[in-house]
Amino acid sequence: MTSQDADLFGPAPIPEDLRKVWLERGLSEDLIHRAAELHAFGILRGFLRWGGNDDTYVRKRLDWHERLTFGDLRGREATEADNEAFADLMANSPEEVGEWEITTERGPNAFAQFRLQENVNVLVIEYRGILVASCSFTHRNVLVAGQKFTVRYGQALRVRREYRRMGYGDQVRSLSWGVGAARPSNPQYDIMRTQNFAVVNWWEKYVPDFWEDVPKKEGEVPGVRVTVLQYPRQPTNVDLRGIRKVRPDDIPRCVALINRTHRGLDIFRPYSADFLERRLDDGYWGQKSPNWPKVYDWDDYYVVEEDGRVVACAGLWDRGKHVREVWRNRSTGETAIVEPTALMDFGYANGREDAMARLLGYLIGVTNDMGRHELLAPIEQLPKLVDLMSPYEPAEEPRTMGIDGWDEGGLTVEVSVKRPYTDLAYW
Repeated sequence: MTSQDADLFGPAPIPEDLRKVWLERGLSEDLIHRAAELHAFGILRGFLRWGGNDDTYVRKRLDWHERLTFGDLRGREATEADNEAFADLMANSPEEVGEWEITTERGPNAFAQFRLQENVNVLVIEYRGILVASCSFTHRNVLVAGQKFTVRYGQALRVRREYRRMGYGDQVRSLSWGVGAARPSNPQYDIMRTQNFAVVNWWEKYVPDFWEDVPKKEGEVPGVRVTVLQYPRQPTNVDLRGIRKVRPDDIPRCVALINRTHRGLDIFRPYSADFLERRLDDGYWGQKSPNWPKVYDWDDYYVVEEDGRVVACAGLWDRGKHVREVWRNRSTGETAIVEPTALMDFGYANGREDAMARLLGYLIGVTNDMGRHELLAPIEQLPKLVDLMSPYEPAEEPRTMGIDGWDEGGLTVEVSVKRPYTDLAYW
C-alpha cells in the first residue's frame, strides 16, 4: 500500500458532533475508533437513531456492517439481474401459519408487484451469489383521520429456510435505503396473516411497545383487521351492455368516481389523473416496447357507461401470472395453489352499487377466462356492494394491519387507523 493509499484508506477523522453524542451515551471509545477504521460513520448515525445506547448493541451492528461490506456477505438493493435469484429465495422461504406452510412464489417476473408500488426499495443479503434474505419498503402519501402523512410500508421480509435464526432477518430490514427511496415518514405499517406470530415475536423483541395501543383479539396477531373477499371464478353471467375498455378521455371521470367511493377511509390518498395514468402506463410513457414485460396497463381497465356517462370503473391485475401462493398442510401433505386476479383502482357513482356489482361480475368472468382461481376484491368498507355480491359466495381472507411510529422524529400525533383502505398492489 502506498503512502497515498494509507492516507485514503486509513481511519477516517471522527466528526466532533458524533464524538459528543458518543461520550454523552457512555459508549466505549474503542468502538468509535473501530467505526473510523471501517469508514462507517454514516451507518453509525443510523445505529444511534435506533437506540444504540450500549456497547453490545453497537459492537453487534459494527460486526454485521464489516461482514456485509468487507466479508462474505453483501447487503444491497436488488437489481433487475436478481430476478431468478429473488424468485429462488421466495420459493425457499415459506411462512409457517398454524398447520400450514405458505410459500409465495414470484415469477417469471419476480419483481412484478413492486412495479405497482410507489418509491419502492427491495433490500437483499447475498451470500456467494445466493440471496438468503430480503425485505422491501415503500413510502406513500396517505390520509389518516383526514390528516396528511407519509407512511412507510414493509413487505417481503423473507429468510431462506437454511439461514433462519441467524440474524439475517434483523439485518436485511436494517440496511440503508437507496437515495431514490429514502425519505422521511411518520409511521410504518405492515399487513400480516392473522396467525403469523413470528412477526409478533420479532416486534416484541426489537420494539417492545409496538403492540401497546393496538386492538387485540384472542388467537390472532394484534392490530387492525383488514379483510379481502375472494370470489371464485365462474363464467360471465351479467348484462354486458355498456361495459367496455377505458379510453384516455374517461380518466378524469374515473378519478372522480374512485375518490368519491373511498373518501374518508384511512390509508387512502385521493387520486389524480396523473397518478392513475402513470399506473396504467405500466412504467412506459408513450408507445411501449414489445420487449417490456406487461404487469398491469390500459388494456386491463374497464368502465360501465350508461346514457353517455361512466358510472363505474375498475382495473383487473393478473396477479397470479407473477405472484401465487402454494399452501401445504404440514400434517397431511395436502397442497393447494392459489393464482388470483386482483381488483384495482375502482369506483362508482353515488348510489350505483348495482353498476359496480355488474362490472365485478364481468371481471369474475374474465378471471375465469384467464384460468385464474379467484378474484380478490377489497370491498369490506362498502357494505351495500358486499351485499349485492353475496350470490357469488365469496370466502374471506382476514389479515392484520400493525402500525408503529406515529411519534417518530419527535412528532406527537393523536390519530389512529379505524377504517383502512386496501390497495391490492400492497397486499
